Amino acid sequence: MKDLSGKNAIVTGASKGIGRHIAIALARRGVNVALAARSTDALEATRAACEAAGVKAIALTSDITSREDLQRLAAAAQTDLGPIDILVNNAGIEITGSLTDLTFEQIGDVVRTNLLGTITLTKLILPSMLERRAGVVVNVASLAGKAGMPYNSIYSTTKHGLVGFTEALDLELDGTGVRAGAVLPGFVSETGMWADAHDPAPFLLREVPPAKVVAAVFRVIDGAPEAIVSSLPIRPLLALWAAAPALKKPMVKQMGLLRLMRKEAARPGARQQPAATEPAEAATRE
Repeated sequence: MKDLSGKNAIVTGASKGIGRHIAIALARRGVNVALAARSTDALEATRAACEAAGVKAIALTSDITSREDLQRLAAAAQTDLGPIDILVNNAGIEITGSLTDLTFEQIGDVVRTNLLGTITLTKLILPSMLERRAGVVVNVASLAGKAGMPYNSIYSTTKHGLVGFTEALDLELDGTGVRAGAVLPGFVSETGMWADAHDPAPFLLREVPPAKVVAAVFRVIDGAPEAIVSSLPIRPLLALWAAAPALKKPMVKQMGLLRLMRKEAARPGARQQPAATEPAEAATRE
């Protein structure tokens, strides 16, 4: 999908953080955008920035955990813009803490936001794409979907699920003209909750700017089934851990990742539910 001018997209979690960056980048490529998030005022600011790029942009206040909201979002986006060519499932939250410290409500919030919401919205948009034999679903996952993160067991579970969902769906869509691909960022600088943390990420996982995540989204739109976003080549390390799982724990400890995440989990407010459930702005690692 090289020429994007005149295409229509939905971007969830578009009010702040990476979602805002993705939405504006799409608009600058000539894509009309339907923007979804809970935060009405911030979402309106993103809409205005997208319209300034010369495209049609609509802001649809939505709760990604509500099927009724997602049904309204899907219907309104297709009514106001037309058939959706690009679905960017970027919404997600992260609540850092040990499993024993998390409440059942917090666990449910993370699962419903990061995984079930994406599956639901994809199911709602997919029939139109299949009917037209054209479209791409971009799921913003995380490196935590490839290697579990300490003190992020539920977040990691949802991101592993999202990676698996994307892989299976893309195989299922073979020959239909529709594709699905995943973007897997590590630690992101400048925006999102991690950017507000005081400690830098480990050297091998040091932060990447939002522009790199946006570029990865476009790689998936252009045909890549998966795009890892990392400051250094990370696939060899993931392959090593897959081949020799016993090495992972000592390496994670040596890298300082376990110590860093333990400190993050102990930070005041780390286990509190973000006020606005939207990706990238609430997700620490997206």
